[in-house]
Amino acid sequence: MPVISIIGPKGGIGKTTLSINTAAALTRSLGNSLTHDSVCLFDLDLRLPTISSILESHPQKTFYDLFETLANKTYQVDFLQSIYRILTIFQANLDKEIKRDHPQLEKGLALYKTLNMELFHFSEFPFGNELHELFLERSQIYTVGQIRTLRPILKKIDMVQFKQILKKHEANSRPTADEYINYIEEFKFSLLGGEVPILGKRNHRKRINEPAFLLLFLEFVNDLIERFNYVILDTPAGGVNHLSSLMNSIDQVLFIFDMSNNIAVNGSIDALHSFIDYYEDFYEDYRQGRLSGLDKAYVNRMIASKGEAAVTETLANKKFGIIFNRCQKSGEIANCLDQLREYLDTLDRFDEYKDRIHLVGMVPHHKIINITNNRGTLFYDKDSALSNCINLVAENIISENEFSPTLSNSNDEILQFLQKNGKGSWMSRFNRIASSLG
Repeated sequence: MPVISIIGPKGGIGKTTLSINTAAALTRSLGNSLTHDSVCLFDLDLRLPTISSILESHPQKTFYDLFETLANKTYQVDFLQSIYRILTIFQANLDKEIKRDHPQLEKGLALYKTLNMELFHFSEFPFGNELHELFLERSQIYTVGQIRTLRPILKKIDMVQFKQILKKHEANSRPTADEYINYIEEFKFSLLGGEVPILGKRNHRKRINEPAFLLLFLEFVNDLIERFNYVILDTPAGGVNHLSSLMNSIDQVLFIFDMSNNIAVNGSIDALHSFIDYYEDFYEDYRQGRLSGLDKAYVNRMIASKGEAAVTETLANKKFGIIFNRCQKSGEIANCLDQLREYLDTLDRFDEYKDRIHLVGMVPHHKIINITNNRGTLFYDKDSALSNCINLVAENIISENEFSPTLSNSNDEILQFLQKNGKGSWMSRFNRIASSLG
């Protein structure tokens, strides 16, 4: 189940356009093996998702609805479950059913002291005031022996009623995956994501920066993407720092290199370098056991489901690919390759990454703008030359870059590979495109 993330240094360089068309090309490349669960396009821009509007295909529920569910049900249930454990073990100690040195009592005290109460809606429960009072007291509780001071509060909580309410919420607490998957019959791929209502944007922005919600979100996302053969992540500009653990656990990163001018090329190269730094720091922290917070929790869950060896393999051997977008002349690619090699060499990283950075495709400049401006973002199958360019990207995804060149190859070898897609040479087709546009 390859997960491919498409990344760029800023907005407006074609990430979403190429994500959509890569998903479309993948469905064509898979041929007879294509099923409803073959390809999924995942709009990972949680703040400003746009793909559902572009494709005019809206899922039953979006990630905004998911965060509403997490806020209103899932988080509340997880919190209630933790509280129930705490209350049960505290009461057992007060009733002298367990001794002060019982290990579960120490764990219960530790959970009581660290549980995040900021997102819990105390007012929604008949015993909410008592629970709130219980947590206001925890700043005064340091040892197991001090638990006895909580006895008056514990007496106010009806544990039978508590358990009944907990069971009721547990029965309807988890989001249903199928409600978030929108299979688009016209394009033969599924879509995850969707627009955020105007009135919901403020709360949504707050929630997607809250680690407690994000961990639940990532857990749900993992279950979703496990069902697909290929997942294309369309990321927001600059990547998604608030989801760094997800970004660093994917199989392949495709960087969009904007070739429209020298400043854009320099920005693309710098963005690749920044991500490499970011990735190396994450991997080193993982190896040294230094991950913390959301990253640690998420990776631990991945290890629990996939095994430590599989997680380590993914992190250690992440694939990097480059798609040259908005190319105007073939010589620009050669100049960019030389500049990239020199940049990495200056940083003493060329030898380390020369065989890991693959050159997987290119898209000419004027033609794509003409097509997308007049006939929509999905240009695949509307223009044979552009379709052939994206087919090469799709083929490299399927083959896991087995045949694509790396920075170790010469510029001539790389250009020859990029020119081979479809029937006829890329150079003649490129020149024909340029001349037809005047």
